[in-house]
Amino acid sequence: MKVAQRLTLAGLVWCSCMVASAACRSLPSREEPRTPITGKISPKEELSLIRADSEIFAAVVRAQLAGGEDNYPFHLERLRYDPRPYGTRSGYPENFSGVQGIDPTLTFARAEGSAIDQLTDNRKQILKMNGVRAGGPISYPQCAGVRVPPPPPPRGSARAKRADVHAGCPKLPEYYLTVGLPLRGHPEGLRDARDTRGRRVSVRGDVWSVLVDERSYTPQGWSWSQYAWLFRRGRDGGLDLVATILIGVVE
Repeated sequence: MKVAQRLTLAGLVWCSCMVASAACRSLPSREEPRTPITGKISPKEELSLIRADSEIFAAVVRAQLAGGEDNYPFHLERLRYDPRPYGTRSGYPENFSGVQGIDPTLTFARAEGSAIDQLTDNRKQILKMNGVRAGGPISYPQCAGVRVPPPPPPRGSARAKRADVHAGCPKLPEYYLTVGLPLRGHPEGLRDARDTRGRRVSVRGDVWSVLVDERSYTPQGWSWSQYAWLFRRGRDGGLDLVATILIGVVE
């Protein structure tokens, strides 16, 4: 299959998923492989990857927009999503957090650049349809982490004013989010882990997971958090967010 033909078909598949999530019911349900899938990805698998990614990314965006103030995921104002998976040029993570089962090549073989480009374009369209901003990383070089304390005053001047390590932070909170590639099943390293509501979870059925990284910049400083979002397909064929698990925090 030629590249142009493959991309055209991918766009059509994405459109059908957006019109009705039932169009994606044909994604097979199977146990997650224990080892990465090696070798060249086939055109059919590329289409499956693009289709699964579009559906799951749209589910993440909708859940974020529907979030409240009491429980994660929270509804965020002044946010932007990086349409690139993991926010990287290759569309694959540059570093792993060490959690077993979150390597995207456990579900699909590594895709070519053309497939990642199509997948990214689909994400941009999803963001546009939901009125959410797409963009790259936010930069505030003079904004320290939330937990970074002020430096001690210079020697011999105890009354001198301490430097404000958060003077360069934004006046209003801003958020930058990245979403990884789809992972089939509940990652093994997160089985029976406590979710953001304190429940121990082990999700069964037609389950998909995805990593969501959130970097926030507030007047109090910046922080970074990584979560695993777990979706299960409901009886209506749509994906329901059933749990979110905090993997790591840097402040």
